[in-house]
Amino acid sequence: MSIVQLPRVSLGQFPTPLHELSRLSETMGGPRIFVKRDDLTGLALGGNKCRKLEYVLADAQQRGYDTLITSGSSQSNFALQMAAAARKLGMEPHLVLVKGVHVETQGNLLLHDILASSVTIMEVSHPSEMFNTMPRKMNQLAEELRVKGRNPLVIPAGAFNPLGTAGWVDAAEEISRQVRDQRIAVRYVVVANGSGGTQAGLILGFKELKAPFDVIGISVLNGKQEATNIVVDQVNETAGLLNLDLRVSSDEVAVYDDYIGEGYGMPTKESVEAIRVVAQAEAIFLDPVYTGKAMAGLMDLIGKGQITKRDAVLFIHTGGVAADFAYAEELS
Repeated sequence: MSIVQLPRVSLGQFPTPLHELSRLSETMGGPRIFVKRDDLTGLALGGNKCRKLEYVLADAQQRGYDTLITSGSSQSNFALQMAAAARKLGMEPHLVLVKGVHVETQGNLLLHDILASSVTIMEVSHPSEMFNTMPRKMNQLAEELRVKGRNPLVIPAGAFNPLGTAGWVDAAEEISRQVRDQRIAVRYVVVANGSGGTQAGLILGFKELKAPFDVIGISVLNGKQEATNIVVDQVNETAGLLNLDLRVSSDEVAVYDDYIGEGYGMPTKESVEAIRVVAQAEAIFLDPVYTGKAMAGLMDLIGKGQITKRDAVLFIHTGGVAADFAYAEELS
């Protein structure tokens, strides 16, 4: 029986592929490297948030919501996937976005324009305000829409709540089956840590399944301690939602904050190089905000010998390729 027994709406194509990156492993002279292709989920050019939205929006449908509101950075992959899901389900998408590095009509913002999403971009002092200041702005917008006769649902940035995280508990089951079927002795699972929900879901799912994988989060936003605390809280809250009798503590969560660079959404030299290396070795495109930095972290951990040639590592590709077009200057 599946761990997650909750209503679910079909938005993506699952299971996503899991396969070996033998040329990348050879290029790096390191361990066997595998990739979980959640950039191929199929919703708005793919991405990891599709799994979260399948549970969040099934609940929204049951409750009769007809309008969705969320936040994120101006090139937010989640905001785009939510807007696309809204259109697919006959709902109206509204975005209250934090002004990021790129606000030109390119990348995800160009796709919002095609979707006719209602987009408001606001200046804030730090990207983390999408998780504290922006909820107030979204709630104000919700009130305005109710006056107009709409029934809006406010979804936190990244669908960061237990219902959304359940999507990645389910993904942990999917990954475990694929690893077992392919007879891969995976030791490490590496994933970008932004809001923290994807890492939390994987940790919870693997722990419930007693799968022997160490999940490593490469932070792209928060410092190590804050990111760790967020993941711990989210694991435990989601366990409560799913009626799972388990909890985790901070010493069971691995997060590295060495690869953030100058800040969220700002590519590093190493992340740009990682994007190029993976594209030229495997014809797989990473993004400058999440997966580029996560891969740069993985490459550094291999270079330092913390992940050895004897290990097998699974990299979670969380999507975001549309953002590459907005970052043409940095990537070209």
